[in-house]
Amino acid sequence: MDRHVKKSTTYVEYVYDEASSLYCRLDSTDQYSVILAGEVHAAALCAALPAPCIVVRNRAELIAETSRPGAIAFVDCDLLSQVYNVVTAPIVALIDESPAETLTKTVRLLGSFPTVSHFVAASLLSGPLARTHMTMLLERLANGAEHSMLGKSGVGRVALLTRASRREARFERMSEFYSKHGLSARTLSAINDVYEELVTNALYDAPVDAGFFPKAVPRTEDVELPVDRACEISYGMEEGTAFIRIRDTFGALKRSRLLDVLHRCSTGEVELDESRGGAGLGLWRVFSAASTISITVAPGNLTDILVGIATKNGRIAAKQLLGLHLFFFPAHNDESARFTDDDSSLLDRSITLVGSA
Repeated sequence: MDRHVKKSTTYVEYVYDEASSLYCRLDSTDQYSVILAGEVHAAALCAALPAPCIVVRNRAELIAETSRPGAIAFVDCDLLSQVYNVVTAPIVALIDESPAETLTKTVRLLGSFPTVSHFVAASLLSGPLARTHMTMLLERLANGAEHSMLGKSGVGRVALLTRASRREARFERMSEFYSKHGLSARTLSAINDVYEELVTNALYDAPVDAGFFPKAVPRTEDVELPVDRACEISYGMEEGTAFIRIRDTFGALKRSRLLDVLHRCSTGEVELDESRGGAGLGLWRVFSAASTISITVAPGNLTDILVGIATKNGRIAAKQLLGLHLFFFPAHNDESARFTDDDSSLLDRSITLVGSA
């Protein structure tokens, strides 16, 4: 027997995630999808998903197949009650409703299954966004907060905004950009609604919720933030979809607050909340106009809301929420992880970004 057999060494790598301020274990595991759905939906998912797919027939098989690292579960929404709280892998719920009912059904499921954060409409799987959207979702779930739900083929602009009174001038530049890409007046109006609501929330509501402003400021008054607290605005076009992305450095949006607003608006139980400048109807309009939404919140550091509005020949495509993804990280006390930019020359100036593969 050879007494000099060389022992194998196992290396475990941890990476620091700035958004959550946690060290996350980096395992070299292959990602794969496990599908519990009807035959038609399962076939559509297998066609849209880039990763290896395993189709299972029941709850027991789903639990067994998702027990290994790298698994992501795709489940028909009417089967969620069978697997909720017993599957440890991330769950993506598949919704098959009419366009008018998809948003309401999504809001209802968010309330019923608090740990499920990803919803995809069945109609997305047969549309032009299917492969791109599902690929980006899998990459985001695998790689964490620093991976964007935006692809690499888009063309857009990015700017910083510190004063509320400059919102209109920024939107005029956005309108010029989108007009050059052939978007209709109706589409521009929808984009304006989304832009106005998200920017106003970032400049007025987020600083109050985070304690940066001692009290609420009426939206009729101007506010100004320091450079390192500027609201970042990104906008552009990607594969026929107009996108708007608003980021603030406060990370004050709570999932409970978001769901409360959406629930009240979806059921018509809206009561005016003057302390916050409205009843949340603006946020409901954002969700109603969006084709896809991705929200990332790192408490105290970042709120990132990415809204996509699908277009066809410059006009809004069939109005339906096709995908909703929530990434809410746990709260922490590390103040050093804020996203800052001390270059004041960037304020309210645009640069053109051209993505390349």
